[in-house]
Parts: sequence; structure tokens; C-alpha cells
Amino acid sequence: MKKKFMGKRFAAGVFITAVLAAATASLCYFQHKRTISLGFFTGSAWDVPDAYTYQLIDDAVEKFEAGHPGVKVEFVSGIQKDDYSEYIASALIKGSAPDVFFVLPEDFSMFAGTDALMKLDGYIDRDTDYDKSRYYKASFEFGNISGSQYGIPFESVPQMMFVNKTLLKNEGINEIPEDWTWEDFYEICDRVTKDIDGNGIEDQFGVCGYTWQHAFITNGVDAFDENGTSCDLHSENAVEAVDFIKKINGLTKGNVVTADDFDKGNVAFMPALLSDYRTYKPYPWNIKKYKNFELDCITLPRGEKGNNKSTMSTLLLVMNSRTDNEVLAWELIKTFCYDIEIQSEIYTYKEGASVLKTVTDSTTTMLSINQVLSEEGGMDINLITSIMEYAEPDYNFKDITSVREMIGAGIDDIVKNGTDSKIGLQMAEKRVRSFLEE
Repeated sequence: MKKKFMGKRFAAGVFITAVLAAATASLCYFQHKRTISLGFFTGSAWDVPDAYTYQLIDDAVEKFEAGHPGVKVEFVSGIQKDDYSEYIASALIKGSAPDVFFVLPEDFSMFAGTDALMKLDGYIDRDTDYDKSRYYKASFEFGNISGSQYGIPFESVPQMMFVNKTLLKNEGINEIPEDWTWEDFYEICDRVTKDIDGNGIEDQFGVCGYTWQHAFITNGVDAFDENGTSCDLHSENAVEAVDFIKKINGLTKGNVVTADDFDKGNVAFMPALLSDYRTYKPYPWNIKKYKNFELDCITLPRGEKGNNKSTMSTLLLVMNSRTDNEVLAWELIKTFCYDIEIQSEIYTYKEGASVLKTVTDSTTTMLSINQVLSEEGGMDINLITSIMEYAEPDYNFKDITSVREMIGAGIDDIVKNGTDSKIGLQMAEKRVRSFLEE
């Protein structure tokens, strides 16, 4: 009897031990599945100072964890923006990339062109609480490659035109038409270009940094198809754009006009990003870069066949295609990119604009921007919403950086050598097509 009893005790002990071991294993597995990793960088995506890198991240993570009890978001801090692309690329190769990570605009097409990123169309379609129409069209479309959504927009920056209001007032120019044209732009640049110090050399100019890309977008030039497999550079609209660049550049009479000249107050106009305006006009930083003149911003001037629109670059959040935490990853992306409270913090802690229409167009946003832009008054929120509403997503196919350089070099040759614009563009198109077909 004693042996039988001891046998039963032993069997029970083995059973309990096995149950505890299984429970421990299950718990470890459960805890592993309840940890999700996030990849981000220190600094601004737009190459301007950023004093609050971690504040929005911390707030979003805290909100996500509060809504998902038992889930922990892990991330590596201190990765600089200049090192971030290499860090993510290396982690993807090693299979150690975060479940969710930010992607810089210039890197998106490269990553989306591999199998590194998860297609998000299914999550978007199945999530009844998610409405993509709440985003600005250009912001959302930037995350789309060949008809599939690989990235969700977090923060956008449109192109704008910086204006030296002090210089214009000194020249008797107090207002610029809201829908100003290339003709208006040229006339003002012609009027203000002059020799101020009387040494026989022009030292005040109309514009710097105005390129073929600004002229193309404002004259309705659609240079590439959505996949970047073909291009059209010698359309009538494109020829007009290059002819206008020749004309506006001719005002400088060979002088090289740079952003440094604008900083010194010697140039009336300079295309720039919203992030530059939000960083350098205001206080929170006390980096009032333009100390000797009053700065404002307006839309880009339009060509005869175009509109006062611009391109818009967007910082995206993406999902690692190898993640084991797909549902949590999607929820984390939504916290950053779809939550009104977190998106509103962009106007407090970041330099760009919220990608959600309701946030950017809200009274709260207006007040936030006005507080940040302090003494000279806040930016007209209607300007931001208008620019973002009508902006075009920047091209983001795989070889866009190389292609831009090729087109820029071709147009520079046309302008410098006085080549017929149509012939020069046909030659540039031939080179680009050959490159794309390789």
C-alpha cells in the first residue's frame, strides 16, 4: 500500500511539474509576443534643429501601452538621422529590424522595392475604425508604390516660397497677389535686382534656389508615370518651364546667388520647406536666423498651364514584413499616424505639419502655430491647409535620386549653353529613358 501511495505521489508530482513547465513556457511565449519594437532616429527628418525628439515618441508609446495592457514597446534611442538609413538597412539584412519603424522620404522607394516592408492594404480595408480619407491626399499617396500601400504618413512638409518682406517694402512692393503668376514673379524679380552699393555690380536679387522642379510642378508637368518606368520631358508644359528658368536666371547676369545671400537679406524670394519656416522664424529656439528682415511665406507662383501648388515630402511609418506582431504593429502605427491627440503634438514638438486634415485645419492648431511664431504673428493656417490640400506627392520610385540629378544636369546645360529647350529636353529624356531601362 505504501509503495502504491508513493507511486501515486510521484506521478502527481511529475504531472504538476509538467503543468508548471508548460505554463512557464506558455508565459514566456506570451510575454515575447507582447513585446513590440519601434525604430526611430534622433533629430529632424527635414534637417533642421529638433529639441524635442523624444517627447512625441514617449507620449505616443505611453498612450499605446495604456491602451494595450501587458504590451511593452521597446526601442533603441540615440540613433542619429545621418546614421539611421544604414542602421535600418543593416538590421533588415540581419533579420533584426524593428516591428515598426520610421522611413525617411528619400529611403522609402528603396525599402519598398524589396520584400522588407509589409503591404498594408489588407489592414486598411479591414479596419472599420480607419478612414484614409482623413489624410491629405499627397501625404497618403506618398506611401503607395505600384498601387500598394507600404507606408502610413506621419508628418509632411510642403514646399513654399520664402519672402523678404522688408526688401519688398523698401522697393515699394507691399502686396503679392494670392494666385500670383510667373509673370508677376518675373516682374518683381526684375524690379528688385540692382546695384545697391553703387560699385557697378548687382548685389540685390530677386530669387535664389528656384529650380526646374519648382517650374515643372507649377506648370502642370507630369514627368514620370507612377512606377518611374517611363518619362516625358519634352512636353509643351516642360518646354515652357525651362524657358521660364532661362528667363528668370537671366536677371542675375552671371552672378551666383545663394541661400547665404538670402540669409543676409539681399534676396527677395527663396523656395523652402514649411519646416524651415517653422524652425527659423519663431522663438521656441531663439534661432531667429533672419534677424535683419521680416520673413513671410506664400505659395509658389504658377505658370500659364499650372497652379500655385508644390510637391510635398512625407515621413512614413512602416511594418517589417517579418514581424510576428502584425496586429500590434498596425495598432502602434495608428497611434502615431491616426490619433488626433498625438498628431496634434506635431505642432508643438516637430517642425512639419500633421497629415490629418482635421488636425491641421483646427482652431487648436492655429493657436499652437501662433504661439510658436510669437512676435511677428502666426502663419495663416489657411495657407498651410490650402498648400497641403493641393500639393502633389513627391516622386518616390526607386531611382528617383539619380534621375533627378540627370535631369538637373541636363537642364543646367540647356540654360548655360542657350540650347533650344525642346531639343535639350529631348536629349535629356533619351538619357533618362536609357537609364530607367537598364
